[in-house]
Amino acid sequence: MHLLYCLLLLVLFSSTLIESAQQEIFLNEETPIGTIIFDLNTLSPSLITYQLLESSSLLSFNSSTNLISISKRIDRDTLCPNDDTCSKCQITIKFYDMFNYEILLLIFNINDINDNSPIFSSNTYSISLTENNIPGIKIGLSKGEDIDCRDNGVQLYELTYILNGHIVISSINLVHQQNQTQNQPFYLQYDSNSELYLIVNQTLDRELQHEYIFTVTANDYSHTVSSKLILTVLDVNDHTARFSQSVYPVNISHSTLPGTVLIKLTAYDPDLDHNARIYYSLLTIDGANNKNDLFQINSHTGELRLLANLSHFDSKKIFKLIIGASDGSNNAIPALTTVYINMIPQSIISITFGSNRISKNSSEVFIEENLPNATFIAYVTSDEDLQVLPERNNRGFFIQKLSENSLTLLTDRSYDREIRSSYDVLIRSGTNERSFRIVVTDVNDFRPQWNSSLLNINIESQFMILTLNAKDEDENQNGKVGYRKTGYPWPTWIDLVDNKLIINCTNEIDNSCWQNLLNDELTVDVEAYDHGKPELSSIITLRIYHSLSRNLIIRPEYILIGVGSVLGALFILVALILCICCRRKDRKSKNIIDDNNPQQKIIQISSSSEQSSSADSLYGSDKSDNITLETAASCHLDMFLFSPKRGVILTDLPYQYSFMNKPIHPSDNLTNKLFHSIQNDLSLLTDAKQDILTKRGTYV
Repeated sequence: MHLLYCLLLLVLFSSTLIESAQQEIFLNEETPIGTIIFDLNTLSPSLITYQLLESSSLLSFNSSTNLISISKRIDRDTLCPNDDTCSKCQITIKFYDMFNYEILLLIFNINDINDNSPIFSSNTYSISLTENNIPGIKIGLSKGEDIDCRDNGVQLYELTYILNGHIVISSINLVHQQNQTQNQPFYLQYDSNSELYLIVNQTLDRELQHEYIFTVTANDYSHTVSSKLILTVLDVNDHTARFSQSVYPVNISHSTLPGTVLIKLTAYDPDLDHNARIYYSLLTIDGANNKNDLFQINSHTGELRLLANLSHFDSKKIFKLIIGASDGSNNAIPALTTVYINMIPQSIISITFGSNRISKNSSEVFIEENLPNATFIAYVTSDEDLQVLPERNNRGFFIQKLSENSLTLLTDRSYDREIRSSYDVLIRSGTNERSFRIVVTDVNDFRPQWNSSLLNINIESQFMILTLNAKDEDENQNGKVGYRKTGYPWPTWIDLVDNKLIINCTNEIDNSCWQNLLNDELTVDVEAYDHGKPELSSIITLRIYHSLSRNLIIRPEYILIGVGSVLGALFILVALILCICCRRKDRKSKNIIDDNNPQQKIIQISSSSEQSSSADSLYGSDKSDNITLETAASCHLDMFLFSPKRGVILTDLPYQYSFMNKPIHPSDNLTNKLFHSIQNDLSLLTDAKQDILTKRGTYV
């Protein structure tokens, strides 16, 4: 029993020790991972071993060093959510002291930092309020939410807007609950329930301003965020219709046609939509509110129209009409205006168009084009002087005045509808005027036109569809263009459907398409015609070819040039062969003469004293009395080689001769060869170079 009592005292004593062995540490959230936040060695001067009993995944304990560090990100707002009052947010670790045999409790208090920005649920909010409101009305707004605790949450709201061209800023401090802008038209209010309101401190008028745009800003002194607030002012039917004038005068004559719109009245209501819908009514005519058959007003458009002819109101000078306009609301007071219709005497203009075709209301007269100049248009009469407009040139007509009050209009040209299709005419007489238009009608005088008379078509694929486009400046049926084949029969692989030219070379059995194209070009004619009377047409020639066939075609002019070139070459070759043959025969005859009679090789030329002196001057003291010439005379060509008045000038350059006063060029191959042979023979007869040789001519 005594032992049990001792054990109980030991347990109670141990419990007292555990209560006293605890330590509180303060730690900021978002402290970097790996940071050492506590050293257990600081609790005792000696080295003590601790056994970890309870821990958190956010912290790490090193048993060899007794150091506690951060192992994961610590976010107070996640660890302790919805803690607006910043109450304690703790992490607890429990150790067992192996030396003192006691339990050590470490409590880490997580401090909040301002690491989150306020957030609005939407970037734009729209609210509406009916106009004519009572000042001071409250409109609830969405707050900026900040998950930090209250001390680091939203501290300030600002309201920014434009009023009368000036920027207005209204703010409220949530900590001190102060608002210095309560005298402004709009300001913010934050009540004891932590709700945010917009206070409208004035009466709104939609007709003055139908929309207000605000910017609401939440500020926690580290971050700011804004949201757009749109206040739309709703309309109420608080205005009546108004006319811009109280009196409207209208001038008409007794000849004004029924159905004419006399005036269009417009009333204005600044309200919106159905509250601004205006309804017009004719209340009285000359003070009587009974129905009438003269005038009528359209209740929606405000058009006042004449219903009947006023010719029997000869003595009537003026009509007074009272017109009302209202917005259709119950018990609405209509706006009133007065319309005075003044009857103005007018002269009567009479127009007779003769046999010309005219429109139903005589506003248009139709004249055919190509009619001769001075064609009759109209006969005009009036009881006052007449004036015809326009008075400028090129107006399309001229005036033949018959009297002061009558005239005829005649065409001043032969009309051409393709150049100009209408002319306007205005006739005035006193205060009255009438107008009509001369419309030039079309006749088939323009044939379809092609861009060119020849169209080249290169067949680049086996199947082609080409669109033909001829233009006809006429109108309606006269300008409608059709197409048809004409000329020689068309090949089967070319077809014409409407304005489509179809070239089909895809038939593998019948290859006449490619045969025709490879042999030569193909030409076909297409005729474009109109549908007028008489029918007019024009023809275009289509030259169809393939690019390969053009390269293979040998034209006659090419053949003539080739034949001429060949014949010229043959002629030169034959001439060369004849000269070679003649020279060989001459050499053979020379050999025969040398063998039989050596004296026949030498042609002796006796020199007179004059000739001797000439020879002395030519050759000096070592002159020769005999000169032997070897020529190509055996070719049966009689060539006059030398004469007393002609000579051969020998120079250092080959083929440079002047023979019979005619220059010989090296380009003359036959002549060069002939005289080259002569030069070689002369060089055999003389030992020294001879510059000039002049002798009496002889025939060889």
